[in-house]
Amino acid sequence: MKKKSVWIVSAIICLVLGLAVIWGLSYCRERTEGLEDLDISTGTKNHSLAYDKEKDILYVGTHDKVLAAFEQGEEIWRTQANGSFDELVLDAKNDKLYAANEDGHVYVYQASSGNVLLDIDTRRKAVAVDVLEDESKIAVITNTGSNKSSVLVYSSEGEELGGIDYKILVSGVQFCQDGETLLISNKRGEVLHITKDGEVLDTLKTGYEIIQMIQNGDTYWTINRNGIYHQFDEALNVIRTGKIDNTVNAFMASIGVDEDGEYVLIGTKEGYLFVMDGQDKQIYTTDVGVRITDFETANGSIYFTGYEDFVKNIYVDNLATMDYYKSMEEVLGYAVFVPFFLLLVCLIQMFPKVKRAAGKLLKKMWRQRMAYIMLLPTFVLIFLFNYRGIFIAFYRAFTDWSRTNNTLAKMNFIGLENFRQMLQEGYFLIGMKNLSLLLVTGILKTMTVPLAVAWLVHSIRGDKRKYIHRFLFVLPIVVPGVVGTLTWQKIYDPTIGLLNEVLGALHLENLQRVWLGDERTAIWAIIFMGFPFVGAMAFLVYYGGLLNIGTDVVESAMIDSATRWDIFWKVQLPLIKPQISIMVTLTILGTMQDFNSIFIMTGGGPGTATYVPALELYLNASQFGRYGYASALGIVLMVFTLTVTVIKNALTREKE
Repeated sequence: MKKKSVWIVSAIICLVLGLAVIWGLSYCRERTEGLEDLDISTGTKNHSLAYDKEKDILYVGTHDKVLAAFEQGEEIWRTQANGSFDELVLDAKNDKLYAANEDGHVYVYQASSGNVLLDIDTRRKAVAVDVLEDESKIAVITNTGSNKSSVLVYSSEGEELGGIDYKILVSGVQFCQDGETLLISNKRGEVLHITKDGEVLDTLKTGYEIIQMIQNGDTYWTINRNGIYHQFDEALNVIRTGKIDNTVNAFMASIGVDEDGEYVLIGTKEGYLFVMDGQDKQIYTTDVGVRITDFETANGSIYFTGYEDFVKNIYVDNLATMDYYKSMEEVLGYAVFVPFFLLLVCLIQMFPKVKRAAGKLLKKMWRQRMAYIMLLPTFVLIFLFNYRGIFIAFYRAFTDWSRTNNTLAKMNFIGLENFRQMLQEGYFLIGMKNLSLLLVTGILKTMTVPLAVAWLVHSIRGDKRKYIHRFLFVLPIVVPGVVGTLTWQKIYDPTIGLLNEVLGALHLENLQRVWLGDERTAIWAIIFMGFPFVGAMAFLVYYGGLLNIGTDVVESAMIDSATRWDIFWKVQLPLIKPQISIMVTLTILGTMQDFNSIFIMTGGGPGTATYVPALELYLNASQFGRYGYASALGIVLMVFTLTVTVIKNALTREKE
């Protein structure tokens, strides 16, 4: 008894340790979550950002002509131009927002209201802008074509003070502290320190095309197309440089840094986000799916956006400890199995019968160890390609796994939310109603016509005639199922379909229908596909069962004056019950899993008239990107199928 108490205490300790490890794993994952979606929507593709840290107002310029301001997530004003807002510069002290627009204008808005204070006509695409702190000068980059740019300088009233034309694309412009000279970056990979007349005072060669140049405090940053970034001062002295590990061969699109200039964030055209720490070590990589166009530092955060209707936030505090928590997550991920394995050992030790049974099993396995070793590769492959997916789906059915939350770091455990959603949305319940009808009719079709035809062919006298009829009934199995479905789609066609044509020839025009487009007939049109329902598989199974019945049994029944009808019902049918049971089981499994014909014929419509759960699973997984919800649907379908099959088998055994 004392020994058992020790094992009970040990089991409790192991359980507590296991739960603690799971909690620690969840906590580490939360700390490694880099991204959060802000509840901000412009209704179109975004392009540029500006942020007022004092008033907590975020300005979003879009690719589709809209500029909007959001205060704590609520839209406070919106305005429109005729082109993409490529860059925004905020002068919070003077309540002004400068916007470079591809319609050839630089607009100066009142930041609090969105009213236009000044409209500078640059006559070419304005793609970048910078403003002196005293607002006396405005520098603008304009593009004409694919290889020509101009750097223009305007007064605070919009008067052009000077301009320089370049036969190369210029990607960024920044005023120097003296207010007289500029820094510009270009496609040749150069940062030029120039006067407003174009005289080059100094040059920094980065070696590759510069995509973007930004200012952060007293220093400047550039990102090259090949993933190399530079930090330098106004005198073009390089302070820091690094390169991302670009194993995905992505094209760089934008760069951002935190307020302290420690963490570097780089966005790409393909939607990848790379984060480098203060030692230029890559600590975080994720894929948001669309081009990342701009970054903006906030209070302890960095906002970024791209060519979709989203603004995301990444916490700097999380970046500081992300590397540590990622390492801890890996360690705990391996350690999580240890306490539960020890718990299993303790439970076995607590129950003598279980211990003895486990001991006998282990001894038998040890005696046959060579056979198990030889079978091990097969078991490993079966697990990897068959069972691993089931276990993953079962776990992720309780998470918000989706097209955007597509990594372990992003996924959140949401409990039974996906299952609750099935009942709330209603599509699953409608699908189950349709599925129940398809199951009942499918079983009836399987148990009637193929069985009757198999019995009739079996009853034909003469082996040659039996062979010919058997061949003709099995021949359609060589036709692909998709071809058969498309054939029936044409049969149901309301204008040229065979069914309506036959009804018209019989002067029954009142019975003609849009069979697949009418909610009253669509599901029945699906059910009657394949008429007269002589499935080759069912036919062969039943025919094989009838062949296995000995002729002596039939002859004995005939001697006892039994008719053919009596022989079928009282002799042959009871003896082929195993074949019938197999076909019913296969019909249940096939109907539960199949949605191909419905997808081709109606797509689940009209409305939800032919919607089934398997189709909902497919649509959520392949089109809607709701993978966690699809996994939950798969679990429910598996449990339902298993339950129906077990009940059917239990009833069959009771009758036997």
